[in-house]
Amino acid sequence: MKPTLPLLTALLLAPLAVLNVSAEEWFAPFQRVADYKPKGPTHCFRQFNHDWSYVARHPDQLPELLREADPVALAELCRQTHVDGTVVMAVPHHGYCTHETRVGKKFPGMKGDWFGRTIEELHKRKIAAFGYVTLNWNWKFMRENAGQPFIHLDLKKSQPGGQISGLICLNAPSYLELVEAYTREVLENYPVDGMRWDILMSAKHCTCEGCKRRFQELYQRELTQWADFDEQRHMDFYLATTRRAVERLHALCKRIKPSVEIWQNCLNSYHDNDLDAGRLLDIAYNEHSDSFRLLFLRGVMNKPAVINGLMTGNTPTEPLVALDRRQWRTGLALGGRCYSYYGFRQANPRTLLPSDTMLAWHREQLAPFYKMVSEIEPWLQDAVPVSHIGIVFSERTRFQFPKYNRSPYVKTMEPIANACLQRSAPVEFVNALDLDKPLSRFKLLIAPLTSGLNETELEHLRRYVHDGGNLLVGGDARPFPSSGKGKVVHLRNLNSSEIIDRLAGPAPVIVQPPESRVILTRQEKQRRWVLHLLDDGPCTVEIRREFAAPTKIAHQYPASGWQCVAESAGTGLRIQISGQATDRLLVLE
Repeated sequence: MKPTLPLLTALLLAPLAVLNVSAEEWFAPFQRVADYKPKGPTHCFRQFNHDWSYVARHPDQLPELLREADPVALAELCRQTHVDGTVVMAVPHHGYCTHETRVGKKFPGMKGDWFGRTIEELHKRKIAAFGYVTLNWNWKFMRENAGQPFIHLDLKKSQPGGQISGLICLNAPSYLELVEAYTREVLENYPVDGMRWDILMSAKHCTCEGCKRRFQELYQRELTQWADFDEQRHMDFYLATTRRAVERLHALCKRIKPSVEIWQNCLNSYHDNDLDAGRLLDIAYNEHSDSFRLLFLRGVMNKPAVINGLMTGNTPTEPLVALDRRQWRTGLALGGRCYSYYGFRQANPRTLLPSDTMLAWHREQLAPFYKMVSEIEPWLQDAVPVSHIGIVFSERTRFQFPKYNRSPYVKTMEPIANACLQRSAPVEFVNALDLDKPLSRFKLLIAPLTSGLNETELEHLRRYVHDGGNLLVGGDARPFPSSGKGKVVHLRNLNSSEIIDRLAGPAPVIVQPPESRVILTRQEKQRRWVLHLLDDGPCTVEIRREFAAPTKIAHQYPASGWQCVAESAGTGLRIQISGQATDRLLVLE
């Protein structure tokens, strides 16, 4: 299976798509929407989502939805919570619009242009506003077209005349055109700071007229019934269907306004969609976050940042969960952008405000944390974790597994990455498409499986070994003779920390006690390093000179409540840390 020509072209142009805008230009007055300078999600470390898609799902409840929604109240909630960017829904799953529209229909109970007034109030408070259009799960469209072959209802979850559930086929006649029309209205008429689509999924085994036309275009064969085709053809067609949606929406947005950053969900290790299609987007999105997937997406999609959704749903009957500051800070150090829509199922349908219980959680948990993040943002911007181990990933390798199941492939990488992170040595994932870029920063590259690599990509690895890098290959690895300054080791099972340590050599950072976790990052533009101390209490950190060469502590956060002393060591810089302050970091120069 090969990437389409539009995808290859767009991938080549993607790095040029987002224009550089200085911070002074954000939220500045403008005459035309086209002149507005957006502050994209890459620059927002404290994100929120007023997600109310799951309230008032019954048609009889629609007249009450947004009836008392006050843009000022929502913007004030964001300000009080120290949010710097939030999703604003233009077309949520209900399928009605909150913006002025010619192609859709506004919510019946809504007053005026709620979408536009909300953006205005957010911008007054210097909070970025990200437009949102549902891609699938458009319940209005599904109700209006129930019975059509491109509507695939989940009959167990759908009720006649009531709540509806299921999937739309993305090849449905005129459906992608409808999504594009919604998107065009938002981008051309409103000063949004980003654009997001939701639910990159399509119904499988569909035989609607759109699928038949698309199948004929792709394979020059008639689609009669899916039983006539093998499993590979089923998956190829599904990937082509969802990839086309990504390509078309990307092309549309970059024609209208290239400076608006765009992203989608469902481009993750546990979804069927083509991960290489995610490289078209401007930022990766890790909806149900953990550190492994954050690192994985950041490297595989080759993005500077990942929206990191650490807090998701909570129903009124579930106990509230305390914010895990260590986990959130780990995500920030690894290139994540905090993103919360915790408790979205408790939104008041009339006002869209969270319930009293959730308001208390935002006030007591999220607001203090986001305030701290706002204070350390200068040391998060453009920061990259210092890594000495790379893990090579090829999306094509999944095609060797039944149903193109990526999970066995990813599961070979996850324990390696987690073990390294536990020892304060985060790995960096390298997409096979990026093997032509410099690799000398890695002491070791790990290729869990090489069946997906083409001859050109294998040659890049041979050159890496020839120049002195070490390579560890496993699983179904092709024969890979060692030639050059580096070593090549073949292992069937890669879960050997001893061999990995021997090939990679000493890590950039050594911590005592070893259970204390730190992450060292580099801010190249500022010519400094940042040491994130993720655990409380005393520890000793040694930074090896060959990876980072600071000579002094330039700043510590927080300024009081703990002590640190730096001294030169034989291999670099040793820092003694004591005191009980929390959320600590050091700026090193």
